[in-house]
Amino acid sequence: MFACSKLNYVDIESTNQNSRVNYLVLHATSEDFDESLRLLSTRNPNPVSSHYLVPYLEDPTYKENNLKIYRLVDENNRAWHAGVSQWGEESSLNDRSIGIEVVNNFKCDQLETAKEDEATIDLECTFPDYPQSQIDILAQLINEILERHPGIGPVDIVAHADIAPNRKSDPGPKFPWKQLYKRGIGAWYDNDTMSQYSLEFKQQLPSVQDLQCALAFYGYPIEISGSHNLQSRLAFRAFQLHFRPADYSGVLDPETAAILYALNEKYRAASSNNCDR
Repeated sequence: MFACSKLNYVDIESTNQNSRVNYLVLHATSEDFDESLRLLSTRNPNPVSSHYLVPYLEDPTYKENNLKIYRLVDENNRAWHAGVSQWGEESSLNDRSIGIEVVNNFKCDQLETAKEDEATIDLECTFPDYPQSQIDILAQLINEILERHPGIGPVDIVAHADIAPNRKSDPGPKFPWKQLYKRGIGAWYDNDTMSQYSLEFKQQLPSVQDLQCALAFYGYPIEISGSHNLQSRLAFRAFQLHFRPADYSGVLDPETAAILYALNEKYRAASSNNCDR
């Protein structure tokens, strides 16, 4: 082991280096604190882990008097949190990401039960609110992570659902992405730009293929098929969970399209009106 080495080392830190971490993935546990900690820190038939676990005070299984961040995996090590995943050209995001599990006892039908022949994604889901004190300490944690890993850009702070839309719904529609954006964390669209696109798209919605291209251009894993099939609806559902949580049925509509195009114009420097990229 390195600690037992008899070699003499001289430590001179090179300036020619950067972090291997380019993504931050936010999850919700779907369990209370005790069960979340057990699942994330002990070996079980389907082992999972995350770098951090964020509890909330109102959880009866959380016995501390004040909120504490639980560090389960060192940031330099690979946690098993993302699973089969993709964001942009990057797949298997465990290799390049930090994962944060936020305790939230949401319940939702498995996405595998969604049917190809249904026009909307209509699953039985219950999403509790996130207490403000939990979000406050989460924001502090994220800001510290961003200081250590400045290569994580706004669009690379993502939901588990964003990177695995055919499997996951967390952290769900109650997660306050807009509030975090106002605190300097993550991406959000500009209202004026969105409104301009909305006026245009109320007259003529882009084609399914163009919308799929735009979603892929932003980063979401989606097959550009020209058909708003199940995989397409699930991808747009994930986008809506993040950016239009009032309605996340997966249906293509002017507001969804306007938000997407506004985000691409702001962060991807493109109007996203075709597949050329």
